[in-house]
Amino acid sequence: MIQIQNALCRFPSFTLQIDDFYLKEGSMTALVGLNGSGKTTLFRLLLGLKKPEQGTISLLDPNTGTLPVSVKQQIGVVLADSGFPETLCLSDIARILAAYYPTFDWPYWKALISKMRLPEHKPLSAFSNGMRAMSKVIAALSHHPRFLLLDEPTAGLDIAARQEIFGLLQEYMMEDGRSILVSSHIASDLETLCDDLWMIHDGRLCLHENVDELQEEWGILTLDQAQYEALDKSAVFAHAPFGNTVRVLVSDRQFYQDNYPQYPAAKGSIDDLLLIAADGRKE
Repeated sequence: MIQIQNALCRFPSFTLQIDDFYLKEGSMTALVGLNGSGKTTLFRLLLGLKKPEQGTISLLDPNTGTLPVSVKQQIGVVLADSGFPETLCLSDIARILAAYYPTFDWPYWKALISKMRLPEHKPLSAFSNGMRAMSKVIAALSHHPRFLLLDEPTAGLDIAARQEIFGLLQEYMMEDGRSILVSSHIASDLETLCDDLWMIHDGRLCLHENVDELQEEWGILTLDQAQYEALDKSAVFAHAPFGNTVRVLVSDRQFYQDNYPQYPAAKGSIDDLLLIAADGRKE
């Protein structure tokens, strides 16, 4: 679905350098990172909204260096900082989408807004945050895209609204030949939904891991400095100070449980990964 190789994008105070990034067909992949890490810039590169100084980027078509209309029509996008004018109602938006996407599906669109209890003829200004977020996701789904790119699609929503959106995404993935790339600050959502994750920090990708393996195999040790210095670091990914202790993120929790039973190894999480990698130092 996606392949990026040796891409470089420089700004006055920030550089994004992506050596190798890919997304396979049939996968739901998370892109995680703290604010300012480069997630949005990476999304802009994928969508052709920003050109790299060097490197290659392909989306859907491995032989296409740019995004022709025929490729754009196979992509559904939800961006955190964009939306439709609030004076429009959903029926207005549907007519706009139908004009741009030959595969726009009126019956499917009507079924989705009915299922999510969204009023067709009220302006978006009368919608709650949850209803607006749902409208953006439905717009992205309405033309049956092969690929969805979702930047913080559930930001600011309560658990009920998030679950409804997750249900739509899971239904979308039931058909073959589709993929999703999603970013979110809510780690528990990504751990539930996604197959794998990429972590970006300071403009560089620093980890690619299967979500199940992250949950089952990774762990956190909390040690004093002397214990950390004496530790076998063969499976240590990163460490960071935490008060008078050191938090150690390891990729093989069982190894430390077997060899250091005196040091409890807690299960790792995406939040742990982000915090330790951001505050500490990678081994």
